[in-house]
Amino acid sequence: MFTLTAAAVIAAFLPAAPAPLVGSFEGCTPGYWKNHLERWDGAGQDEITISVKHYYGFNTFFGVTSAESGLADTMTLADAADVNGGGVFALARHAAAGAASADAGINYEFSLVEVIDIYRDGVGADAGPLDVDSAKNLLEGANEAGCPLNNDDPDITPYCFGDEDECPCGAESLSGGCLNVSGQGALLQATAGGTSVAADDLVLTTSQLPQNTFAMTFMGPGAGNTPFGNGRLCASPEGAKLFRYLPAQNSGANGTMQLGPGIVAASQVNAFAGGDIQPGQTWYFQTYYRDVGGTCGQGFNLSNALRIDFQP
Repeated sequence: MFTLTAAAVIAAFLPAAPAPLVGSFEGCTPGYWKNHLERWDGAGQDEITISVKHYYGFNTFFGVTSAESGLADTMTLADAADVNGGGVFALARHAAAGAASADAGINYEFSLVEVIDIYRDGVGADAGPLDVDSAKNLLEGANEAGCPLNNDDPDITPYCFGDEDECPCGAESLSGGCLNVSGQGALLQATAGGTSVAADDLVLTTSQLPQNTFAMTFMGPGAGNTPFGNGRLCASPEGAKLFRYLPAQNSGANGTMQLGPGIVAASQVNAFAGGDIQPGQTWYFQTYYRDVGGTCGQGFNLSNALRIDFQP
């Protein structure tokens, strides 16, 4: 059967991609794209992608057969971003999100041609070193870099939500991190202040925690995505370490805790180990908390994560 090559797909559908931006990589997850169809070109008045349209047929776009992708020929890119399951389905989710991210004018790690090539290599449509899991991991890492779209503050990027079919024990949630014993996922947000180191007025609030549980917000120098307890560890030490803020707080009857203002000053206690926040640095924040009775029975869980680009 005749199948389109990646180059033919690009030539058929897309103009030349814009030059990549300079700086830290950015990417938006399948969860972002499936919940923001209005950001795909042609889907509304607020579109962001340049040429990638949500209604393009997935198999035709990537030049693969349904036997290679595991998806029916009727499925669109938007359908693939919302498909459940692991293996080829997880790869399809991240390939669809990768195509949209690469075309959205953000500083995505891969070009659109590279996204297509990675996907085709992973499913065996092209000869190459990748398999399904390694291709998925490449695109997933790029998609988890932090999404700058549709946020009130472009220097604060939420990521690692529990609606992306990657929570341990199937504990997906509609908002925040993976599902906890309260029936929700803990939600970490910047609720006041900004990213200025000099002002040091940023406030991070974690809500949707179990009642009267102990919780602690920490930060790391990189992003990650590793199953951990009842949730996912998405702030990475990147060969250094994770830095925690003491003391742990009790979430109280409202299931809420707050960190800041004074986050920069508090980071000085870690200065000897490289944990002090400086202008121009990017740090990744997440909240760890006790989750006794949670879905996986591990006794602890984590919120979603925030990427924060600190300014002078």
